[in-house]
Amino acid sequence: MFPGSSAARQLFASVACALALGCSSPETTPSPKPGEKSPAVLKSGSSGENQTRAELVAAADHLAVSAGRVDGASGAALLGRAAELREAGFLLEGRKVDALEALELWGDASERGTSGDCALGLGLSRWRAQVNSDPVRLYRDLYILRQKTSDVACQARIDRGLTVLAHYAPTPAELSELRHLAREGSPALAVSNAAAPVANAPSDQHVVVPQMLEAALGQPTKITKLEPFVAEQTARLVVHVTHPTKFHVGSIEATAGYGPRLFVDIDNASYDGKQTFETQGLVEAIRLGKQKDGTRVVLDLRQVVHHRVFYLPDPFRLVVDLSVDAPETLTVPREIRRVVLDPGHGGNDPGAVGPNGLLEKDVTLDIAHRAAPLLAREVSVSTLLTRDVDAYVPLDERAARANAFHADLFISIHMNSSENTATRGVMTFVLDSSRDATAALIAARENSSTAAAAAELANSLSRIESTDRRAASQLFAELLQRSAGASLRQGYSEIEDHGVRSAGFYVLAGAAMPAVLFEGSFLSHPVEAGRLNTEAYRQRLADAIVNAVRAYRKGL
Repeated sequence: MFPGSSAARQLFASVACALALGCSSPETTPSPKPGEKSPAVLKSGSSGENQTRAELVAAADHLAVSAGRVDGASGAALLGRAAELREAGFLLEGRKVDALEALELWGDASERGTSGDCALGLGLSRWRAQVNSDPVRLYRDLYILRQKTSDVACQARIDRGLTVLAHYAPTPAELSELRHLAREGSPALAVSNAAAPVANAPSDQHVVVPQMLEAALGQPTKITKLEPFVAEQTARLVVHVTHPTKFHVGSIEATAGYGPRLFVDIDNASYDGKQTFETQGLVEAIRLGKQKDGTRVVLDLRQVVHHRVFYLPDPFRLVVDLSVDAPETLTVPREIRRVVLDPGHGGNDPGAVGPNGLLEKDVTLDIAHRAAPLLAREVSVSTLLTRDVDAYVPLDERAARANAFHADLFISIHMNSSENTATRGVMTFVLDSSRDATAALIAARENSSTAAAAAELANSLSRIESTDRRAASQLFAELLQRSAGASLRQGYSEIEDHGVRSAGFYVLAGAAMPAVLFEGSFLSHPVEAGRLNTEAYRQRLADAIVNAVRAYRKGL
């Protein structure tokens, strides 16, 4: 993650000192290493001193949530402080997730801050360069910020930093181009999440490859497991790898004696294990083979398919979704024939736990069992539960089951939780990019991952998600939110409506139909936990789901 040589570490420490980011002189600055506190991050007297990583992460998350309630420069400053605390967490234990979370927070802070903001611009530039071990990029970013800021003190700080980086200065012609970019409003200081071009990928297919994980993309990785979920007309392959890496997607047309093939070349990846996996259904076999710069995964197909390839950030997995059918254009009113209910958690994953000991996994399954027969009897739709008993079903598999069922709606049922036990109410989520820090934290909890990973997933998939499907998900979420409020208020007071929000939920990724995640109430709230322990309250939540499906089908 960080530069391996002591000289490289000393270079970035010297630049941090020159920029006045927490130490007095480059000569007295120790090289920051995992396990050490860095004076470039932990300033004298700051709240980061003498804290554990868990305390730093908790404090950073709290600041990020607070920033979501504050506009302008104040919110940006909170995000910047949260980024500093995440940096400190990385330097204490060396966990990659902390470094990437800090990078995401610096990017958010820079975007929310004013143009040319010195502290935020310096923080983002320094940390991105340090994570990517790229002093050339740091010089360029600092030079552009120098042109954009009118703060004399900031200019002086940057000049000191550029002096330390003089060896990495561009040519005069390149500096002239940088000055032009600064005048035109260069995006150089923003954290880019644009997808890189994909070699050999058909133009009508959808592929998202990693870009925001630049720091980790050059290191070797290992394929540890393949999980195929294959049906007659759909399939999903999940490839587990140890480190983030880039990949390239291509296809080979059918020839005499051979059916069509789809391949995914995984950069810097090794694999030791079974080379061929025979399957039944849309995919005939999955084959793995070594290449000069990685491993190729080949899917032997029984017929031409539409594909979508994306990644789940943390832990890193490649997901290949296949379907015989092309993405549909959704219309109003809608023909709703099949609905998938996804009771959250299950088995060894209890989900949230109420103060009364109530488990989220039990509540969600009971609500699904109540809603399913009503959907069949009152709305005349076929219903599939992703789990019908107290069993663990991986998040990757849940959308795959919905796709194989050719569902017209996917509803993931959950109960919320918050450290603030006074928080209560109902909210519904769709998969989309968002700057809502609270939503990102909820997604992180449901994903068993991080807020940064949730945000990255949402940002990545928002570029390939069907506009029609996204709009349909939003509409159904609004109907479900409205239906839940109406159903609960008939028998209970003080039902708070938190509205429809967007975030990066793994369980919704790759769903081929409109999909939402419904947080019915807060198990962490003593009153709502008590209500969720009653049949009457659970029935009203089940009724809300049924009524929303009915309204959606009618085009209301």
